Amino acid sequence: MDIPSNINNPGGLVTTPYNRQLWNRLQDQVHPFSQVLSIEGEIYRKLSPATKQYIAKKFMNHVQENVIFVVDGNGPDRAYLGAPRHFTTGGGMVIYPSGRDLFWIRRGQSNVMTATLMVPPLPKKAKIPRPPNAYILYRKERHHMVKNANPGITNNEISQLLGKAWNIESAEIRAKYKKMSDDIKEALMKKHPDYQYRPRRAGERRRRRRNDDQDEETPTANA
Repeated sequence: MDIPSNINNPGGLVTTPYNRQLWNRLQDQVHPFSQVLSIEGEIYRKLSPATKQYIAKKFMNHVQENVIFVVDGNGPDRAYLGAPRHFTTGGGMVIYPSGRDLFWIRRGQSNVMTATLMVPPLPKKAKIPRPPNAYILYRKERHHMVKNANPGITNNEISQLLGKAWNIESAEIRAKYKKMSDDIKEALMKKHPDYQYRPRRAGERRRRRRNDDQDEETPTANA
């Protein structure tokens, strides 16, 4: 059994073989020109608060300033450790949408995937709209909260950010929105017993994309 040790550790950090091993691995990135560490997302999500504190203190000794962990909200599955100033320069922004992790996004990303922001309006033939899934409900509930806290952020950036937040949410939160989605679907089936979801044909999707390109004010909807 590994017994944490604080011997010769005036900062009171919990030192374990795992903490030392992880820091030794990250030290490959530490050199006179390094100001930000990169940590694989799978590893970061498993870190305990004590391990995060240990790594942060070690890196603070190198950069000589306070540091924060941020999750990359631009696509790659990774997190960073560095001084806040490095995440707010060059169009960067740090926001706090999930209640647990800080997220870093780069403004004006051209490769951000567009996510659904609202239930699509009924077309001319009055088709029944597809019931929203758990993630769509989660995102719709938080969209305005993120928008109000970060004036100027685009809908694409909000969708990207909330998608990352959803991926690391607890099982309890995901189950809550799954039940909401199931309840909505059940109510729809009671009202329309013959309802069947019919995906748009390729030609319809191409026409939809052309229309969206011509009118940027029309939100896209991909359930």
